[in-house]
Amino acid sequence: MSSAYEAPLHIQLLALEQACRSTGLADLPEVRQLISDVAGSVLESAGKFAREVLSPLNGVGDRSPARLEAGRVVTSPGFSDAYRQFAASGWMSVSAPAEEQGQGLPHLIGVAVSEMWTGANPAFAMCPELAIGAIEALHRHGTVEMRERYLPHLVRGDWTSAMCLTEPQSGSDLSTIRTRAEPDGDAWRLFGRKIYISWGDHDLTENVLHLVLARTPGAPQGVKGISLFLVPKRIPSAGGALADNDIAVLSLEHKMGIRASPTCALALGERGGARGWLVGPLHGGLACMFTVMNVMRLGVAVQSLGIAERAWQLARDYARTRRQGRNAAGPERPIIEHADVRRMLLTMKSLVHAARCLTYTTAASIDVARRAEDEKVRAAGESTAGLLTPLAKAWCSEIAVEVSSLGVQIHGGLGFIDECEASQVYRDARIGPIFEGTNFIQAQDLLGRKILRDRGAALTALLDRMLDAAAVLPAGVAGLGELASGLTSGCHALKRAGGTIIETAAGDANLIGAVGHHFLQWLGVLAGGWQWALTAAEALPRAHTDATARALVDTAGFYASHVLPRATMHEAIVRRGADPVTNAAIAEL
Repeated sequence: MSSAYEAPLHIQLLALEQACRSTGLADLPEVRQLISDVAGSVLESAGKFAREVLSPLNGVGDRSPARLEAGRVVTSPGFSDAYRQFAASGWMSVSAPAEEQGQGLPHLIGVAVSEMWTGANPAFAMCPELAIGAIEALHRHGTVEMRERYLPHLVRGDWTSAMCLTEPQSGSDLSTIRTRAEPDGDAWRLFGRKIYISWGDHDLTENVLHLVLARTPGAPQGVKGISLFLVPKRIPSAGGALADNDIAVLSLEHKMGIRASPTCALALGERGGARGWLVGPLHGGLACMFTVMNVMRLGVAVQSLGIAERAWQLARDYARTRRQGRNAAGPERPIIEHADVRRMLLTMKSLVHAARCLTYTTAASIDVARRAEDEKVRAAGESTAGLLTPLAKAWCSEIAVEVSSLGVQIHGGLGFIDECEASQVYRDARIGPIFEGTNFIQAQDLLGRKILRDRGAALTALLDRMLDAAAVLPAGVAGLGELASGLTSGCHALKRAGGTIIETAAGDANLIGAVGHHFLQWLGVLAGGWQWALTAAEALPRAHTDATARALVDTAGFYASHVLPRATMHEAIVRRGADPVTNAAIAEL
C-alpha cells in the first residue's frame, strides 16, 4: 500500500514567491495583494482535496480503466463522484476570467493548484486541464453569443472540453487534416474521424464541448485552410434542453499509462453531419487552436512536475523504511544511508525543484503579459512566456521520465511490479514527451521559430537574467561558487552557439533537426541552474538557523556538481552541427 500524495505546500509557496519576484509579477500591486491574501489558503485547501479525494483513486484508475459500453464511456470507479466534488468546490473557476464568472486569480496560482491534481491523480487532472484551454480559447476567440451560452458551464465545471486535432493519417502534420465542415445556415455540419482524443467522452458531466479542426469548401491547401469549430456532444436549445449531436465513440485506446483517462476515436457526421459553430475567423483555426495548445503545453509541464514530485515522495519514503545492507556495528540499515541511493534521491529532488520553479516562472510571465499596465512590461512578459513555454513543456517532461525511472530504481525489484505505485508513476510519465507536440516540435518552436524570428533578442534577455542571478552568489560558499561559475560560463557559451545557429541555419536545412533537441536541453539545464541560483540566494541568509534553508543551499550545490555539467555535453553536440547526423546513410540505420 502506498501512502497518499502530500502536496509540498511549503516549497510550492517558496517557488511561487520566487517566480513573482524574478518576473516582476510582485511589482503589480493588485497581484501582489492577491498572492499575499489567498495563495496560502487556496493551496492548503487544494492539497487537502488532492490528498483525500484524488490520491486514493489513482491506483483504482490504473487497475480499472475507463471502458466503452453501448457507445458510451464509463469512467473508473469513484471518478464521477470525485469530479462532482471537484466542480462543486469551485476548482474549475480558480484562474478563469472574472468577466466569465471565474475567480480571476493569477494563472500562477492556478498552475500551483494544478500541480497538486497531477501529483495526486494525473489521469483525472487531464480533464479539467483541457477545459482551462477551452475557456481561454472561447474567451479570446468566441462570439458574444458563444461565450454566454457555453463559458458559464465550463467555468462552473458543469461541462468539460476536448481537443480534436489528430486523424488516422494526420499526426503532428495538421496540414493533412481531412475532416470537412459544410455550411448549414448559421452553423456548419462536420464529417470526419478523429483519434487520440483525451477525455473525448465520459460520464462525469452531461456534455463535452469539442474543439475541432476541419476544412471548409474551397479552403486553401495546407494549414492556411484549417478552421476551428465548437462541436458539442449535446446541443443546448434556447430553453436549456440538450439534444445528442452526431458524434460517436468508435473505440478507446488501451494505453501504457494514464489509463483512467479515456482516449477516444471519434466519428463525426455518421448520421448527416455533426453540427458545429465557427470559432474565430474562417481559415484562422490553427492560430485559434494554438491558444489552447499553449495552455496545454504548459499543462504538460505541470503534469510532468506533479508526476515527478510523486515519484520523489514515493522513493524518499521507501528509502527511509527499506532496510538492506549492514553497517560496521552489524544491524541492517535503511537504504537512504547508502551513498548511491542518496545520489539518486538528490538528483530527483534537485530536478523536481528546478522544474517547479521554471514552470511557475512561465506561468508568472503569462500573468505579467496579461495584467501589467505598462505596454512594454506586458510585451516583455509575453516574449519571456513565448520562449519558456516550449522549454518548460519539453524539459520538464524529460525530467519526469528520468525522475520516475530513478524512483523505480530505488524501489528495486518491487518497483517493477504493477502493484507498486512507482511502476504506475513511471508509465504515466512517459506520455509527457509525446503530448501536445512531441519534444522535438518544442525544440523546433524554441530554436527554429522563437529564437531565429527575433535573431536571439528574447534568448539574450533571458540569459542576461541568468547571469545576473549567478553574479550575486558568493564564491566562498561550498557549491554556490561552482553553481555561479558553471551558470556563467554556460550562458556565455550558449549565447555564442545561438548566434552561430542564427547565422548558419538558413544555409543548412538539417541544422535545427539535428541539434534542436540538445539546444533545448542545454538551455533547460542552465534554466534549472538559474532557478537554483535564485533559490540559494534567498535561502542563504537563513541557512545557519533554518534546516529547510540549509537543505536548499546544499541541494543547489548538488545541482551544480551533478546536473549542471550536463550542459557541457549538450554544448559539445550542438557545436558539432548537423554532420554527425546527416553523414550517416539512412540505409545503414
